[in-house]
Amino acid sequence: MRAALRLRWVQALIVLVTWIVLATLLKGVQTQELSTATDSPFTAMMRDIAASIRGNRTESFLFVYVFNPIRTFIAGFIEFIMGVISVPAEGNLIPLLGWFGTWVLIGFIVYATSNLRTAVFSMFMLLLCGMLGMWLITMDTLAMTIGAVVLSLIVALPLGVWAGLSDRVMSVLRPWLDLAQVLPTLVYLAPLALVFLIGIASATIATMIYSIPICIRITAHAIKSLKQGPIEAAVSSGSTRWQVLTKVQLPMAKRTIILAVNQTTLAALSFVVIAALIGAPGLGKPVVEALTIRNVGDGVVAGLAVVFLAIMLDRSTTAAVMREEQGFAASDEQKARRRIGLAIGAVITVVAIYLSRYVLWFAVFPEQLNFGEQVGAVADAIEEWITSNLDFLTVGISQWLTVWGLNPLEGVLANSPWWLTLIAITLLAFILAGRTVGILVFFLLALVMATGLWYDTMVTLAMTLIATAFVVLLGIILGVWAGRSERVERVFKPFLDAGQTMPAFVYLVPVLALFGPTRFAAIVLGVVYAAPVVIRIVADGVRGVPKESVEAAISTGSTTMQVITKVQLPASRRSILLGANQGLIFVLAVVVIGGFVGAGGLGYLVIVGQSKPELAGKGLAAGIAIVLLGIILDRIAQGRPQKQASIGH
Repeated sequence: MRAALRLRWVQALIVLVTWIVLATLLKGVQTQELSTATDSPFTAMMRDIAASIRGNRTESFLFVYVFNPIRTFIAGFIEFIMGVISVPAEGNLIPLLGWFGTWVLIGFIVYATSNLRTAVFSMFMLLLCGMLGMWLITMDTLAMTIGAVVLSLIVALPLGVWAGLSDRVMSVLRPWLDLAQVLPTLVYLAPLALVFLIGIASATIATMIYSIPICIRITAHAIKSLKQGPIEAAVSSGSTRWQVLTKVQLPMAKRTIILAVNQTTLAALSFVVIAALIGAPGLGKPVVEALTIRNVGDGVVAGLAVVFLAIMLDRSTTAAVMREEQGFAASDEQKARRRIGLAIGAVITVVAIYLSRYVLWFAVFPEQLNFGEQVGAVADAIEEWITSNLDFLTVGISQWLTVWGLNPLEGVLANSPWWLTLIAITLLAFILAGRTVGILVFFLLALVMATGLWYDTMVTLAMTLIATAFVVLLGIILGVWAGRSERVERVFKPFLDAGQTMPAFVYLVPVLALFGPTRFAAIVLGVVYAAPVVIRIVADGVRGVPKESVEAAISTGSTTMQVITKVQLPASRRSILLGANQGLIFVLAVVVIGGFVGAGGLGYLVIVGQSKPELAGKGLAAGIAIVLLGIILDRIAQGRPQKQASIGH
């Protein structure tokens, strides 16, 4: 097996060397590069389709009886929630609940579902959002998130339970769930805005598409992993399938289902911010405006509000999961004390709501507590100091990596003949992932060529590969460090939690401020976003290496580096490969968003396609090319799963 593996790597190296030599000799020949204003036959067809959809929105049967009613219902549902906590009714100064009533009500809900400490912490996070001058905008985002989560759970929980009960249903859903995992979020926006118009409805539906697969997977796992003893006992006692489900399986899976709600909520918040690109209200809007005019201060203020809201939602839903674990162990005295606490909390909440309706200070967030301008000024000052005094780092590193890494790779991928790149990537897929994947990759690359966006796809691929290389290197170094030391893991944990909680869109503001609108900025964005996932996976793999193997190596006189390279890394190879795969997918998703900071490639075409109707065809075609590229990278990165499994046995 090792000889076969070594042979594959030799073959791959030969292909790479041949590819680089030929790409150097044929540089600039048949690259298929198109200017932004020039259409290919496929993009022209997509432009005509977009124009046809816009022209038939009021006449087509699908729009009149399907899409328009869905848009009206979803928009009405979200607007109802916003009318309660963020948007005043016509002629009113405040929403149904003033800021103080909303603040206390949210604290009471968190207390009822978790504990007092988490409730106080959540209220503190919301108070910080208000002190940034972002109270109503934060409530807009919260309303959008709540609405999207409720609608997502209505769809996802039944499907997740059904998939957990039936392997056939799961086999039908799995391809769509896999596709959702490799599909960058930006791809949803253009077609949804075209069908449902720019605004609340299209933003909510996009958020649901992103959130639902996560909930389905976790819920199905919750049902499948249940112990069979209680279920068999219920069946043997004559219970119907419905009784077994509602009386046994769902109660047993309750903790994991609450975890599904937690992950769905965080996913929804992450996408609601990005959905500002298609008219979603809330905190994403000032972030987009700050990026457009490069106003770092305003962008940082809005980004901090997003972070505080994300932390609040994460902590409160996580605490609900933990309370579910501890609830059965509570004594009668503790349960009685909690009932008294809930009653007192309910009274305080009612009083707070009353005050927020009739006392101005409790109705409108006090201006005296608004420190948003000061925070923005500090952020501007820090950004100016860094760019003025540390330009040898920000500009120097950017130029060095661009000249010595990105440009040469882009030269091989994008500036060589398209047929040479297609053949080389296909051969590498055959060698590294097998015949089936090789054939699939060839077919998908041919489809990319058919879109007319070959050059832009290769530009995006170059940025993705560079960022992934840094992510994997960083993930292995820090992951091994965290996996070997509990103290290091505790130090890393808050940063990893924050990295996985914060929406990727928030990173754009500081990255743009430090590195400017460049391809390097998109690469940094991908590294920062994807690294926490890879570090966690690698650390988990290193911790899973049997202690006996490590102790045996130490007892034979191996150094720390020898233990790592000869024992722990080989033993955690599967985790490293999984981390590389996940890092690649995460990087692709964020590098595409990097089109917003001038990175070019497919992400730029998606963004300009939304703002300029004459480029709508290119935007839609770029979305299709991104999907194809994501599938290609995912399948190649998975390697040869069947053969790896046989080695393990």
